[in-house]
Amino acid sequence: MKVLKRNLKEGKITLKIEVLDDLWHLYNLVSPGDTVVSRTTRRVKVGDDDARKQDSVRKPMTLVLKIDDVMFHAFSNRVRLKGVILEGPGDLVNIGSYHTFNVEQGSTLTIIKEHWPNFMLERIKEAEKTGQSSVCLLVTIEDGIAELFLVADFGIREAVRVRTSISRKRSDQKAYDATMRDFFSSVGVAIRSQLEQNEIAIILIVGPGFVKDHFSEFLRGMKIKELPPVVVESSNSIGYPGAKEILFRGVISKAIEGLKLEVETQLIEGLIEHIAKGDGLGAYGDKEVKAAVDYGAVEHLLITDKKLREGDHDQRRWMDNLIRNTEKTRGQFHIVSTDHPAGDQLQNLGGFGAILRFRIDQS
Repeated sequence: MKVLKRNLKEGKITLKIEVLDDLWHLYNLVSPGDTVVSRTTRRVKVGDDDARKQDSVRKPMTLVLKIDDVMFHAFSNRVRLKGVILEGPGDLVNIGSYHTFNVEQGSTLTIIKEHWPNFMLERIKEAEKTGQSSVCLLVTIEDGIAELFLVADFGIREAVRVRTSISRKRSDQKAYDATMRDFFSSVGVAIRSQLEQNEIAIILIVGPGFVKDHFSEFLRGMKIKELPPVVVESSNSIGYPGAKEILFRGVISKAIEGLKLEVETQLIEGLIEHIAKGDGLGAYGDKEVKAAVDYGAVEHLLITDKKLREGDHDQRRWMDNLIRNTEKTRGQFHIVSTDHPAGDQLQNLGGFGAILRFRIDQS
């Protein structure tokens, strides 16, 4: 995601949607009641006033909408923003009628809010960072051959290739093991070098056999400082064909989303466990969570995307203040998706929860 213009005094931010993940960010940024300006097309009638002589054609135009509804269409990779037309070419549209923006990769739009909550501004910053850095270091590997690729919004780029002769002497397991260790060590050094040069979110190790599994164990054993999450996946081939196969199957986005889901699930399970134990380290509901934030006791603040989206203007400001106060005391804030069971569990608790560093007295 790229910020083209920012004028918070007027409540305006102009964004360019660059990658698919930006659509999910946008879905969580635009709320009913916001004003959105974008280039679009609209079907209009042209020709004589006689209906039989008129044709219906799509005309490009810029419209200003007061948003009523925001819909995320994962199957078509777009966000639909429906609203009432506030401004537009008077000869082509009726002010007050409805229109829908179909926002896709490459779209540019301006969002206007009365108040931009801090958590939304932070979401935009994170989306900007993601667009500027490599999403994944993809390693394709089998006996003696490894190729490293950087995968990001720029596409896929080969970073380095490692080749080592592996001993094939019959009945000489020691020689085979020694050459494989040397090979693994060389690949590990290449990975360490890429981590020093690039911001890597995830390492994906792929290949057709068991070498990928053995190498993932070796890599973890290298004790590389701040090693990103490592995911292993099967492929039918290595090299560029193997990398293309992984991209075609959508493995990278699924792996990243899976890691996020895993973290969220563990946090929700931890919250529920604390509540069940009654140890005072789990809080839920507006009153309990606010008290914990006021004490500076919150280690993890958990809010569902549904609660954030459905809150009115005053509720959003209230939640924004809680988030800011949590971050001031070095607590972490998590938006939990209700598209998976853990998010549903939190929603059943009111959509609001917190894991605490220490017990507080709420009597």
